[in-house]
Amino acid sequence: MSGIPLIQPSKSSSAFGTNTATLKRSIFSDPTEDRIDSNSEQEQEQDNDHSDDGYVSVLYLDPSPIGKDISVEEWAKSNRTIRSSFRPSTNEIAVFVAGKRSKLEFGVDQEVSAKDTTVFLCQAQIPECRIPFITQMFGVFLNTTTMDPYKTPKEYRRHYEQYYEGIQQYQLQLCEQSKNEMETDDSVQTNQELELMDGFAAIWELAEYMFFTPDEKKPIAFMLSDWLAKHITGIDMQVGETLLGSTGKLSHPEFWSYINKCLLRGMKRSAVFMLEQALSDEETENIADALEGLLKIVRGIPSSEASVPDGKSRERHRKWQGQCEKFAKSTQLSHLGDAAESTVGILTGDIESILEATDSWLEAFSAIVLYTNPDCPRHELVPILNICVSRYLEGKEVSLLNKIEIAILELDAITTVRHCGNFHPWLVAHLADVFQQFGYLDMSDINLPDLTAMGWDSDIRDFFITSYAQSLMSDSNLWEAIAGYLLHCGHTGRSMLSEWICHVPLESSRKAQKVLKFCKDNNLTDSFRSINRVMAVEEEKRGQYALAIQHYMASKDYQRVAKVTDQMMQNYIQNGGLDLEDTLSAIPIFSVPNENVEFLRSYAKFHREFKDGKFTEAARTLVSLLSTDSAPMKYWAVLLFDALPLLENRQKVIFDSNDTYELMRCLEEVVGSQYKSEYLKLLPTRIMPIESSDAEREQQLGVIRLALVRNLARSIVHAPKSDTLMSM
Repeated sequence: MSGIPLIQPSKSSSAFGTNTATLKRSIFSDPTEDRIDSNSEQEQEQDNDHSDDGYVSVLYLDPSPIGKDISVEEWAKSNRTIRSSFRPSTNEIAVFVAGKRSKLEFGVDQEVSAKDTTVFLCQAQIPECRIPFITQMFGVFLNTTTMDPYKTPKEYRRHYEQYYEGIQQYQLQLCEQSKNEMETDDSVQTNQELELMDGFAAIWELAEYMFFTPDEKKPIAFMLSDWLAKHITGIDMQVGETLLGSTGKLSHPEFWSYINKCLLRGMKRSAVFMLEQALSDEETENIADALEGLLKIVRGIPSSEASVPDGKSRERHRKWQGQCEKFAKSTQLSHLGDAAESTVGILTGDIESILEATDSWLEAFSAIVLYTNPDCPRHELVPILNICVSRYLEGKEVSLLNKIEIAILELDAITTVRHCGNFHPWLVAHLADVFQQFGYLDMSDINLPDLTAMGWDSDIRDFFITSYAQSLMSDSNLWEAIAGYLLHCGHTGRSMLSEWICHVPLESSRKAQKVLKFCKDNNLTDSFRSINRVMAVEEEKRGQYALAIQHYMASKDYQRVAKVTDQMMQNYIQNGGLDLEDTLSAIPIFSVPNENVEFLRSYAKFHREFKDGKFTEAARTLVSLLSTDSAPMKYWAVLLFDALPLLENRQKVIFDSNDTYELMRCLEEVVGSQYKSEYLKLLPTRIMPIESSDAEREQQLGVIRLALVRNLARSIVHAPKSDTLMSM
């Protein structure tokens, strides 16, 4: 069902951002509006309050669960609704019919039909604009998946970094595309893709900072600040511009909240710049002195440039924090007003002040690490994380993206992979591959129902990569990427590949040759033979006998080779419509010659020599076909009739006595065979019409016998003297 718009997954399956209410459409396809979600009984009751007309979606499934000839009104009166379930790992949607209200509530006796008990399983459409990204990232996968990041760190890093670079390139492309598009369906899809890539970028870079960073000594605090500034919107630039244009900046209600936001995000330069502007405008001496003191502290905030692995970074931070606490107790702070106290509280690392000033758990987490202990090791972040999560998320529904971020910050690779499996098949496949290369995934620590049910004998990385490959199967143009992913998934992936590749549509000869070459290069012997057999059948149907023979030979189906060559032979001897020699010239010389093909080559050679007037050579070829049993016996009668013009040649004896005896032997074997009547039916229509009886056909053998007897006499009379003496 590739290319067909599908119903979108429910909100519980597609909560990709922090605000699930903003996700109106699926990012996997051009869906209709999702009308139902099974998150809670309360939500179902709310759905029941919808009007019938607004409750029914238009589906583009074939066959449709509703029926193309049923109107919305009829569907609503039938007391039926549509439900859907989405499986991210394979990009599949199951759509089925469900009742909306009970019979007692609705008052209509609902009849159950076959469609009421049928599940329509479909694969979501892959947006066209994502195809180049998929193929590009497949190339990166091939470059990294077989490498060891510990044995060849520099080479591995060079290839691995292309993942994030590819995501960024696609983001830029989507941004430009979004600017150029009007409010159309295309713009909706582009925005969905952009939202998806934003999630990819945020997760991938955070995972890199926590798990894969090449410089483990670089403090995570500064990395988190950089990550937050890039991926989580927090600073309102309009507020900054308003403050710059205002007089009396300190009295502006947004001033200190803006300064706080800059400090929480680690944007020291922005905070310093705004404080300097306020200082230049300030005319009150004691306030100016206080601003000067605060500026000195803000300028001294430890930065990533000053944090070097010399063992002194922690001491410098403690000394700076002491200056912050001294300023907090000084009279200068009172000159700046009460709002400035929260700013100083942030600088001193007061956790409660930070929590009060932040808007999200991520912002709070980054700020607490930055101002309390910027040198905090990655494995000691969990206590701080727990404080922020409990403050902001306790008792609330946690979005899927937040779950992934929390798992990454906890350095829990297993849980990260679990949640990424619900986010998107591309992300979990490639992230699991990198996790495995770095040694983070242990199969014994995982208990996935899917794996248990399937009796999976491979590792978790293979499970998600094969699932991703399956999600691409709705687009046959991606067959090379699909095959490549499966090829690198151990025995299970290879087994799946050998079956699946036999069903790849072969729309052109070029594609067919590429598929066959892939099978041959990767020792997919059974698949190679199966595809060749299918192609041979199709070529045979079209009358392309040379190609059919080549494919049958490649599949080692020698019985079908014999069948095709037999068909060619019969076509030739009956009407001569087939140019046998030209057809055979297109068939390559096989390393192991096929007797059926070689017979046709020799038979075509005989006719060419006869046509060119090379009667002696033609006779030698014909006798060789019969004496060596190269020619199937059912065609001996045909060959004997082909010999007639040479036997009756008046100018020269073509067959010597030995050759004539051989021809006579073959004639007697035909006459004495129990299949004689079947053999004679193969005679060309120019010799015997189709309606001829068996007796009439057998009479023609007398013509051959008479010609052979005459030729024997002539060959003895005109034989060379040496031959005559030897015979005596």
